[in-house]
Amino acid sequence: MKKQELREIYKARRNGLTAEQLTLLDEQLLEQLQQYDWSAVRYLHLYLSIEKFKEFNTWPFIKWIWQQYPEITLVTSKSDFETHQLHHYRLEKDGKLLSNSWGIPEPIDAEEVAVELIDAVLTPLLVVDQHGNRVGYGKGFYDRFLANCRPNVLKFGISYFEPVPLIEDVNEWDVAISRLFTPGKTFYLEG
Repeated sequence: MKKQELREIYKARRNGLTAEQLTLLDEQLLEQLQQYDWSAVRYLHLYLSIEKFKEFNTWPFIKWIWQQYPEITLVTSKSDFETHQLHHYRLEKDGKLLSNSWGIPEPIDAEEVAVELIDAVLTPLLVVDQHGNRVGYGKGFYDRFLANCRPNVLKFGISYFEPVPLIEDVNEWDVAISRLFTPGKTFYLEG
């Protein structure tokens, strides 16, 4: 299938999840994330959930990282909708956040972090194929971001759904991920 068709299917599937289903899936996803050994990571970039889009709630994981791996600097982004670029900032326990026009919580008055420092990126996505090619919201923010990271950056994804066999219309600027955390299972992708 092509990206647009997959985007529509998986947005509908995610929007069809009940609050109870989301709570259970989030707990199962958190368990998968907690099983990974994060000790080699010093700068971990992650997204802050858009609640209205029923994205995985990253806050329990963020709090767990702060408790279990206090040496890790958590990083999140602000979106520039004119350039479709992400700018990266430290996520602090006592930091202030403000939701942008899309409903994405973003840090205010936070310290900027150079992309070269980032060791691992947890990307939001709707669905991914077995080669690590992602389908997100179609604006390319994360492809541009990942393309600017170090070649050895760990590229991970989080999804409620298992990988599909193949996304047919992958482009040369698409950046694949290598691991997908899902409820109940972590997938190692061929990308």
